[in-house]
Amino acid sequence: MEETALSWMDGKPISKSVTDKWSTFEWVYFLRFLPEKMPVEKLRELDDEFHFTESTNSEIQAEWYSMAIRNNYKEANPYIEKFLINVGRRKFLEPIYSELVKTPEGKRFAMEVYMKARRNYHFVSVNTLDDLLGVKKTSIQL
Repeated sequence: MEETALSWMDGKPISKSVTDKWSTFEWVYFLRFLPEKMPVEKLRELDDEFHFTESTNSEIQAEWYSMAIRNNYKEANPYIEKFLINVGRRKFLEPIYSELVKTPEGKRFAMEVYMKARRNYHFVSVNTLDDLLGVKKTSIQL
């Protein structure tokens, strides 16, 4: 995975024959090995080839969506919203919301989605995300 990532960052295409048998965790490792900051064009290139934005695998989605937010890859936003509304596990939610709150625009998006999704989240997730987003429990209609 590291070799594939380094090669891709050097401008070489990724061979599907190499990645066809990768497990979920190999893909997650690959994504985590990539630089924190990347141009949107590079994310689009990866997404066009491997369709991470439209993935149905929560492990890959959580990693990819965090990367998309960090790099302002707005094409993923509708999928991020859907994911945040439909998935309630703190393991997946906290990293994504943590990325979103780093910018004013991201925090607005996070609050909009959170108000739609909050009632579906597990109690532990709600406590964590209320604190992260600065939500006062008395200000929310339950």
